Amino acid sequence: MLYRIDYSPDAEDHMRVLTARQQAIVLDAVDDQLMYQPKVETKNRKVMRPNPVAPWELRIGNLRVYYGRGRRP
Repeated sequence: MLYRIDYSPDAEDHMRVLTARQQAIVLDAVDDQLMYQPKVETKNRKVMRPNPVAPWELRIGNLRVYYGRGRRP
């Protein structure tokens, strides 16, 4: 199953702080890692303890992407 990836306004703000190279690395990794099986634990993806940010973490080198089920309007 193919998943749709949406970025929150906060995520877009955070991306602006990164260099162009870091942005490309993050976007490529998110597409590669989360497009098909975002809820399967791997070496770089794990379920986090309950917290107000997100239920999942994707590690990309020294960067982290926190994600979970999106909100529906």
